[in-house]
Amino acid sequence: MQQVINEKITGIEKKVKQLAKKMEQLQKNNLALEEENRKLKSGLAVYKQQANQTTLDLGVANTDTSPVRDDKSGASKRSKKMKKEIEQYLKEIDKCILWLQNN
Repeated sequence: MQQVINEKITGIEKKVKQLAKKMEQLQKNNLALEEENRKLKSGLAVYKQQANQTTLDLGVANTDTSPVRDDKSGASKRSKKMKKEIEQYLKEIDKCILWLQNN
């Protein structure tokens, strides 16, 4: 009877050690994920800032009436290109937000 109890206690001790080891690993993984999440949020903030700056730059470019903009076709092409870049940034931002929400 004593031997059966000792075996059960040994088994429980083994499981507790395994659980403690797994918990430690999960805590390490959690810290790594929190760090990655922080970096992604920081990167997202940079993308948002770039998108906002590009939007502001486009606003200034659209209100610019200097003679340098004689070539309206070229300005129009640049404007379209900038708009496409902004749309791409916004898509990337949306992907990052979605990823952050899912993780």
